Amino acid sequence: MSGFQNFFRAVQNVSARLAVLAGKRCAICGTVIEESGPGTIVCQDCSTQLTSRKGGYCGICARIYALENSSTHLCFDCRNRSFSWHEMSFFSVYQGLLKDIILRYKFSNDLGLGKVLGGLLIEAARNNANKDLDFIIPVPLHPKRLRQRGFNQSLELSRILGRDFGLEVLGDVLVKTKHTPPQSKLERRQRLRSLKNVFAVKGDQLKDKKVMLVDDIMTTGSTLDGCSRALLRAGVSEVTVVFLARAV
Repeated sequence: MSGFQNFFRAVQNVSARLAVLAGKRCAICGTVIEESGPGTIVCQDCSTQLTSRKGGYCGICARIYALENSSTHLCFDCRNRSFSWHEMSFFSVYQGLLKDIILRYKFSNDLGLGKVLGGLLIEAARNNANKDLDFIIPVPLHPKRLRQRGFNQSLELSRILGRDFGLEVLGDVLVKTKHTPPQSKLERRQRLRSLKNVFAVKGDQLKDKKVMLVDDIMTTGSTLDGCSRALLRAGVSEVTVVFLARAV
């Protein structure tokens, strides 16, 4: 082998290694993932911080009431009043690394995290959600809020979920007809008032259908309940709610 061939081979080896390293960085922290299987996009350290919640929450509203190794049962409030959905599942509590990457995705234009969050949402849906579904529907944004943010995070996550479940995502059937203040700044009673009758369904294609309603965060459940009730009024037979994180 000539000197030129040796040099060329060495350059190829270096280039290949750089390409591998560049393509194996953690999508969250940027750390190089030196040993990983196909499709791995999160390093071991970040992965251990993103584990699904197994127990210690209400089976209707996901309120966190005890340690994770506790059983799942209805909280006091849900024994006296219930939300409108048939089934609920979520990934984990809105804190730590999960909270950080949701905020980065929504407000810092770190759109590469969508694949990470979509994977977590798929895990939540696979573990708990009813699979006998017809459509996936994201919680909508009012057009004014959509212009401000530039994208609807629930719609983008729904598309990832839809590809995995093989379900059509209807991104424009459920609409928000009134611009409301950020719900995170309101008390529960204020949320209920501000969200009353602000969601509507276009057309009649959802009649007698079972749908999965998708959002990123649940705080009091007012938004999801308002959407779910609008879907039921439109003739939907069952609503399964799936979201990433439950605020505490």
